[in-house]
Amino acid sequence: MIVGSLIISIPNADAEGFVYSFDFSPKSTDMVPFGKIEMQSDVDISNQYTTINNQIYLSEAPQTIVFNTSIPKSIITQTTVMYQDANSSWKEVGITLDPEVANARFSLDTEGKKGVDGYHFTLNYKINTSSIFTLKPNTLLSFEYFLITKLGEADIASINLTLPKGFEPLNNSGWRVQDERFVYSAQISKTSGSFYTIFNTDNDYSDSLESLKQEIANLRQDNLKLSETILELQKSVDSYKVENQNLSSEIENLTERLLKADEERKVSERISNNFWQFSWGLTILLPILLLFFAELRTKSVITSTQLLISSVVGTFVIFLILYILFIT
Repeated sequence: MIVGSLIISIPNADAEGFVYSFDFSPKSTDMVPFGKIEMQSDVDISNQYTTINNQIYLSEAPQTIVFNTSIPKSIITQTTVMYQDANSSWKEVGITLDPEVANARFSLDTEGKKGVDGYHFTLNYKINTSSIFTLKPNTLLSFEYFLITKLGEADIASINLTLPKGFEPLNNSGWRVQDERFVYSAQISKTSGSFYTIFNTDNDYSDSLESLKQEIANLRQDNLKLSETILELQKSVDSYKVENQNLSSEIENLTERLLKADEERKVSERISNNFWQFSWGLTILLPILLLFFAELRTKSVITSTQLLISSVVGTFVIFLILYILFIT
């Protein structure tokens, strides 16, 4: 299988981009592969139509070949397929595009289509140029060609490009002029499978190039400013991180202080409550004890000296008991 790819990309809003690729392959993978391949792609871009003509030679071919292209069927105005028979006469083949896909794809039966030395086919696609390019003065347009599949040692491929009348390539090296139109031919080899050019209607490209240089300079300046802004933002983020760490440390310290204060408050409340109970115990028990000893003295059970000693000892005992119960 060989795959060709034609890419016309427009780096300006005034033009439309166009990507063209095609390939031909056996309908079944178990069929006999192609032998030697020779292919020539001619692309003629005029102000009204763009014609792509692929001339293909195959020394061998399977029963059925599927030709596939990325061109949408909606922009193709004409498709022509021809083969060269054993008498070297060219005959057109009627094809039916696959209705299952949006792009142009069809199958070709090779039976009875072999020439004297192999199979010769031509595939011609005609497209309105307005659907590819917007041809305006001073608008840069680009043309790029790729041959995706690697060529064999004996395979040959080439590309011929003709620009619209009045358009010139940015670099005239290798171009020739035919009928007031620029034409370029390039060989597509095993090591080099691409071709690229830029063309325009203006002979003096200095303004366009200076404009591009200025745009690049502006982009670099904008990129420098953006880098500076990113650095400032990074510094702010780092500063916020440090500030957040400090705040986190302060919050942890405050939390520890609050927990410690709460513990101290609980201890203080416990001490206050115990002291209150201790005070009430002394207030209640000491008068009762003194009244009890006074009653004993009145009844002459104890002497005055014993009353004094008993009052002192009893007061100490009650104080000690209450202190053990409520203070410690």
